Amino acid sequence: MNQTFIAVAIMLFLAVFMFYGQLQFKKHKQTWGKFITVFCGFIIIGIAIWLNLFRSKVDNKAIEREKLYQNSQAMILANTLVNQYEGNGKCLVVHHPVDVRNTKDIDRLILAFKDGFETKVSDVKSVPIKEYDMSLEMPEEAMMENTAEDFNTLLAKYPDYDMVIFMVPLPYSKEELGKIDIFSMVEAEREDGSITLIKDPDKKYPLVGIYNGYIGNLEELFAADMIGAMSLWKPDPTIDEKAVPDNVLDAFNKRYLIITPSAMEGIKETYPKLFPKSKKEEKVINSDLPK
Repeated sequence: MNQTFIAVAIMLFLAVFMFYGQLQFKKHKQTWGKFITVFCGFIIIGIAIWLNLFRSKVDNKAIEREKLYQNSQAMILANTLVNQYEGNGKCLVVHHPVDVRNTKDIDRLILAFKDGFETKVSDVKSVPIKEYDMSLEMPEEAMMENTAEDFNTLLAKYPDYDMVIFMVPLPYSKEELGKIDIFSMVEAEREDGSITLIKDPDKKYPLVGIYNGYIGNLEELFAADMIGAMSLWKPDPTIDEKAVPDNVLDAFNKRYLIITPSAMEGIKETYPKLFPKSKKEEKVINSDLPK
């Protein structure tokens, strides 16, 4: 039987004896009633302390386990990126605004990125996408909504950083994505005469990574080689209470995937549900449905 349930049941049972003892002392002047009240009170306090400690241990184990999995995601993403990297060893990590209490989580992930980079990236700088007064109450949606202007304003301050890892969601609309300077493209003519968008050959682009992202609106950017790698959750992750595997890649593979331009088609074939259908595809599917 669950230990928490047993502890609570005992506390309720003792509370009844406390009430009975108090009644005997007040109404009938029975000194043993006072003794029972005090004794049961101490036992209840002791069980409450034990229960809180017991719960704390369970919660702490779960929290530490999640942190180790997050670290594995950061390390594998960084290692995937660094294998494509030929820059000056400076990486900018863009995260949500956080208060002082939560900076330790950002610092922990920065260390994990550094481990994944090994010695190939010497300068890893973390910055919030924009500044908020964290003492004010700010709706979570407002903090999550980041515009192309927010990204351009921030990245313009760090032109020397030729690798960027985003830990924040990119704008969803294609129009807004296209306004972000590091994703801007130019038109080019295909062999068949049709027009496509490609990287500007006269422009220097940073290597872009996305931590814990969403592929839904980014497929075209991968196809154009605008994003180097993105880590994301598997559609069928293994969530359990077992110890996190010592091998970082084994830990990563239990929950996450890495998408790169070269691996995208294979992942799309294996996990088609990750890739939302285009309106054209939906129209074809709907036309085949019985009327």
